[in-house]
Amino acid sequence: MALSPKDPLTEFVTLLKAEGRKAVLGLACGRGTDGLRFVQSGIHFTGVDPSEENIHAARAHGLEASVAGPAPLPFADSAFPSVWAVDALAGLPPEDWDAVVQELERVAAPGAPIAVVPPGQGVTVLRSPA
Repeated sequence: MALSPKDPLTEFVTLLKAEGRKAVLGLACGRGTDGLRFVQSGIHFTGVDPSEENIHAARAHGLEASVAGPAPLPFADSAFPSVWAVDALAGLPPEDWDAVVQELERVAAPGAPIAVVPPGQGVTVLRSPA
């Protein structure tokens, strides 16, 4: 399922609310801009990013965030009802993409929506295997 290129985050929030999902993992969360929008929409946000500087900025906004790369993630299997990872594949070599998506599927609950940007495409919502 492709999200609108105009405002994919708002469309993803609408999807999460329609499905009753109250939390999201933000992979490559940066300084927390998207995380703040999730929180303002009533969705609990947990962010990870490889940059300590970005995590410091996200925490300064009051977000729950920790330093971590895309794989392996420091979370239990099926820990999150949804995943926002639109920046997760950017800058990674193509041979690493499948491993990152598999890791997102591992930490996402069965059937959870996972927002990513596959190469050459817009924001796409995958579903974690049931």
